[in-house]
Amino acid sequence: MLETPRRFAIVAGGVNWRRFIVIVVGTVGCTGFFTSFGLFHYLENISPTKPIPAAQQVYQLNDGEYLFYVTREQYWLFHLLVSCFALGFLAALLNWRWKVVKNLTPEGWRYPT
Repeated sequence: MLETPRRFAIVAGGVNWRRFIVIVVGTVGCTGFFTSFGLFHYLENISPTKPIPAAQQVYQLNDGEYLFYVTREQYWLFHLLVSCFALGFLAALLNWRWKVVKNLTPEGWRYPT
């Protein structure tokens, strides 16, 4: 029985699945991480500087010396978006291991094809 070479098995259906995984994970990771900056500044502008237990704004975030309080959902959303940095890092590691998005050539930068 003939075995399919490994590199052809991953490109099943005309899609390079490793490349697809690296691009999707990297895009989600970078987008989530950079979105956390906007969310942080939005929360900083609308949140009180003293906890309000009646409104459930008791979770503390800080910007240096400036403290403000948010709800549990806002707190976890912010930390979830910040942790998306790990997805971007994972995509970089996978690309380093699999070498599927080759952007830097001896002639310089080029867009992935």
